[in-house]
Formats: sequence, C-alpha cells, structure tokens
Amino acid sequence: MPGLRRFLSRRLAVAALLLGGLTLAGAPVAQAAAQTAGAPLARTAGSVQAVRTAPQAGGTTTICGYTPVPTGWVIVSEQWSGCGGYGLFTIADASALTSVQACSNGPIPAGWVITAMQSGAGTCGSYPLYSLLKVTDQTVLQDCGQSPIPPGWVITAIQTVSPACGTYSTYTLVPLGDRTSVQACGNWPVPAGWVITAMQNGAGCGNYPLYSLLKVTTQTTLQDCGQSAVPSGWVITAIQTTSAACGSYGTYTIVQLSNQTSIQACANSPVPAGWVITAMQNGAGCGNYPLYSLLKVTTQTTLQDCGQSPIPPGWVITAIQTTSTACGTYGTYTIVKVTDQTSMQVCGPSVIPAGWVVTKQGSGAQCGVYVVYTITKSS
Repeated sequence: MPGLRRFLSRRLAVAALLLGGLTLAGAPVAQAAAQTAGAPLARTAGSVQAVRTAPQAGGTTTICGYTPVPTGWVIVSEQWSGCGGYGLFTIADASALTSVQACSNGPIPAGWVITAMQSGAGTCGSYPLYSLLKVTDQTVLQDCGQSPIPPGWVITAIQTVSPACGTYSTYTLVPLGDRTSVQACGNWPVPAGWVITAMQNGAGCGNYPLYSLLKVTTQTTLQDCGQSAVPSGWVITAIQTTSAACGSYGTYTIVQLSNQTSIQACANSPVPAGWVITAMQNGAGCGNYPLYSLLKVTTQTTLQDCGQSPIPPGWVITAIQTTSTACGTYGTYTIVKVTDQTSMQVCGPSVIPAGWVVTKQGSGAQCGVYVVYTITKSS
C-alpha cells in the first residue's frame, strides 16, 4: 500500500506539472507575472512562469505584456524578448511620485499630463518615452498636445513647433479656479456654465481661434457668440448676424428666464420645458430665424399654440386650424389639459395619454386633414 500511495502521488505531481506547462504554453492568462525589480523571472520549459505575488505599493515590479497594468502604475521600461514575445515590462507605482518617465504604450494615471516625449530612447523599444507630471497646486502648465487635459483647466496658447513635444505641439494650460473670465483656445470644449463673448484668429492658438470666455454667474442678460452654447434656462432674444467681436458667427443677445411668464425668443433658441409657442414673426431681429412668442404654462387648462410647439406632458390636441395669422403655415392647435375628463375627442397628432384607449376614430372639421379619435379613460 505505501508503494501504491507513492506511485499515485508521483502521477498526480506529473499531471500537475503538465497542466501548468500547458497553461503557460497556451494563450496568455490574466494573472500578473510580478516580482521585485531586478530579480530574474523563474522559467520552466522555456516559458515564463507567473510569480503569484502582488505588486508592492511605492515600488517597481515586472509583468508580462499581456497583463493589465494596475491602476496608478506606469510602464518605465520594456524588454520585448521576454514573456514569449509579449514583452517583459517594468512598472512603477506612481502614487507617491510627482514626476516620472513612462513608456507611451502604458496608461497615464488620472491627474497626470505629458510634458515631453523622446523617440528612439531605447528604454521603451519602438514606443516614445513620455515625461509625466502630476497636477497638484500648479497655476500654469505646459503639456503636449496628445496629453489629457485635467478637468477644470483650459488651453490658453499653442506652440505648434515644439522641441519638447515634436509634431504634437506644446499647450499652455491654466486652471479656471475662481476666475470669471479667461481667454482660451477654441480646440477644447467650452466649460459648462461659460459662454463665448468674442473670438480672434491668429492669436497664439495655431490654426484655432482664441475665445474670450465669461462665466455665467448673477447676470440676467448677456451677449455671446453664435457658436456658444445657450445656458440652461436662457433664451436668445436677438441676433446680430455679423459683428466685430464674433465675426461671421454673429452676436446673440441671451436672457435668463426667471419670473417671466411670457417672452419673445429667436427660433434657434431652445424652447424651455413648460413653455409653448403661441405666435411667430419673420424678419424681427433674429437674422434668418423667426421670432417666437413664448408663453409659460402655469394654471391654464386650455391654450392655443403653434403647430411646431412642444405639447406639454398631460395635454392633448383637440382642434387644429391648419393656417393662421399667428402661426403661418404651422397652423394653430387648441390644446387641453387632461384633468378629470373620462372621454375626449383628440386630433391625430395628439399623444394618447397613459391610461386612455381609443374607442372610435373618424373625421371632423375641428382637426382639419387629421383623423379624429374618441378616447376613453380606462384606469
């Protein structure tokens, strides 16, 4: 019996080695081939054996190229002859660092920027070597054009030919912080809550315009450029089609909606939620756009609005005047708020309210060319 046990133990050990060899010789497995920097990797049958130790915080370690780089770590050197052709990478924990040189085929930790790059440095094989800088309390930064822009920062200048960054150019960045105005290059999104008030070409941003940006704070009326986003809760009330400040984009006058219950706004302005279009005029100070008369829905239960107007939730169309003096070819719709009714006649374009069903359909003068539905409350 002891002999049989020894025989079975040997067979099990051989099977385990074979299974391990098959795993290593096959497709890469998702486990770290990590060990202390400088220590050689153990090898079995010409393959790299994964060392089952986690990377140590604050230090360096080595992994195979098919292994994901841990969050907050960077690749600092590469040996492409290792790991069966997948490459043996030395990685470093960047959490305690403020600058590091890292290979460009590795991840850039959040909150870091690229300040320079070297091609053909040898350290990273055929990949460039990046100089990375951690964003801490700086008030101005210069980074390369392929670098991520930190949240809350804007580009204020572009050096198109740069010894540090090559063809990617060097960007000058500043944080918005407590600023309420700043000049920023037009190749980066305008921050939320800011508008463009002027633009200049050939003003230090390469092929991009330089924008004058203004933060929306306590203002109730502003003038911004036509390519600027309209802040939520604001409408465009006039358009100057060409202007010295904004060029061919034109200058828009925008107004914040606060206590108003009616206002006139240009048709390229978003209709605020809870408002309807009640009339329109052409050639009324909005350039190529009509001027809309907007009305806020408050305590009304019946309204007349234009056919291009949004229908407030919980309202239905009960009549359509296909052409009208107020709304032109859009026609005028009579809309009714659904309250305690149990049966109604609505026009075809109307949304059938939830909990209502169509019990009859036909035609009628009140809906023009549209079908007339009789709807009944089912629940």
